[in-house]
Amino acid sequence: MKAAVLESGKKILDIREVPVPALGPDQVKVKIKACGICGSDVHLVVHGTMKCKHHPRVPGHESSGVVEEIGENVSRFKKGDRVVIAAGTSCGVCKQCKSGHENLCKDLGVFGFDRDGSFAEYNVVEERYLYSLPDAIPFDQGAILADAVSTPYHAIRYRGNIQDGDTVAIFGCGGLGIHAVAVARALTSGKVIALDVDKGSLENAAKYGADESVNLKEIRNPGKTLKEITSGVDLLADFSGYMSNVEESLRAMNRGGRIVLVGIGKQPLKFQIPFILIEKMISVSGSYGSDRRAIPELIDLYLKGKINLTHSITSHHPLEEVNQCLEALDERKGNPIRFIIEP
Repeated sequence: MKAAVLESGKKILDIREVPVPALGPDQVKVKIKACGICGSDVHLVVHGTMKCKHHPRVPGHESSGVVEEIGENVSRFKKGDRVVIAAGTSCGVCKQCKSGHENLCKDLGVFGFDRDGSFAEYNVVEERYLYSLPDAIPFDQGAILADAVSTPYHAIRYRGNIQDGDTVAIFGCGGLGIHAVAVARALTSGKVIALDVDKGSLENAAKYGADESVNLKEIRNPGKTLKEITSGVDLLADFSGYMSNVEESLRAMNRGGRIVLVGIGKQPLKFQIPFILIEKMISVSGSYGSDRRAIPELIDLYLKGKINLTHSITSHHPLEEVNQCLEALDERKGNPIRFIIEP
């Protein structure tokens, strides 16, 4: 089969023929119809700041497709079924996996990093990583449910415990944060505030229903600005990794407010006014990936018309153009959200 392969020390993917993985008894061979390009793919290939366990490696962790063949023990899927492949891998047998919280597994991994992903014509995965994709959802939008949408969904819905009527502030409106705006809009009738330094990202946030868009380059203190445009923030989710944004926004939090950290940055988190944190009983938590609840619940929201991912799909490309797409995403050419590879 044709695949995009990352070799050790290289900052470009090689398009070449590789063997189709062998099919095990508990596995499903999926013909890949769409695979999104994520910012982490840029960090893996272009920057080299993220690493995979072994080389050569086929990246790609946001994918959907059609079941081509099933192993003898597979019972939930048959040839021709439309499916989404989960982005994360796990052991499947530990306490966390058995309770449905795979993103807490001690052996947590990611397709395209810890094992081969879907920048290829086929991928072979265990049945437990697959979710049925209804005919009403296009392959491209179904593919990005695997990470771009499910990761912020887990952060907003489960770690942030969003309630209808909550006022929500989203810092960082890139590939994950923009979908946090969409999720928040779907789950609360309260105000949704988008904050970013990039004008294009804020324009995208407006398309997804942000009530206010704040350019962080144009203000001195985000907390002061949030207090001016809201009656207080119930849920703050940071996808930027700039901890100073969180620190400065603490005074804008309502009593019982929740802060969820998703973006990874180099800054330490330093609260200068901890009494507010204590007296207002504000909780601070981290969120990584998603568990098995996310994709089915997102599909349900989609089918009910609560969430629309049309604006997320920037353009479609053959596998041969994956390197150009990685470059364009890295340089923010054309204000992209998700380039889709169609192997």
